[in-house]
Amino acid sequence: MKIHALSFTVTDREVVNTIQRTFEMQQANLPPEAQDKLKNIKNLNLVFASGHLVVSGRFVMGFLPVPFEAHCELTAADGGETLAVRLAKVKASLFSGNGASLISALTSQMPPIDGITASGDTLLIRLAPLLAQRGLEVNGRIRTLDLRPGELTFTLN
Repeated sequence: MKIHALSFTVTDREVVNTIQRTFEMQQANLPPEAQDKLKNIKNLNLVFASGHLVVSGRFVMGFLPVPFEAHCELTAADGGETLAVRLAKVKASLFSGNGASLISALTSQMPPIDGITASGDTLLIRLAPLLAQRGLEVNGRIRTLDLRPGELTFTLN
């Protein structure tokens, strides 16, 4: 199947459910040290807000649960071939650093994923390789991104 133009809306609940299913399927491929660290992340949540998305949860350090919240900006990059997820603001107790240090720590614990790279405080997601893994050929580029409370609308063409 080739997709040349597409407009779709996804809710934050649908994204969370997809991420959880994907993580459960890929968990066996993670290095043991990454699996141990990921077990310490609790109450992970993702919410679409006006103009940005918010990822929150708790990281358990020993017996101490540390709440965190990250505000991310979504933009199209590389002429619309890439979704850029910039970690614009991080709030967490006992954490010192910026989005770049958090992205670096995250990517050092993940196995490489075709189509996802990191650059400073930004994750770059190339949609074509990710969708190709699912048997979909995408020839379109991201033309619009609209984040509203509870939903994200993409237009590709």
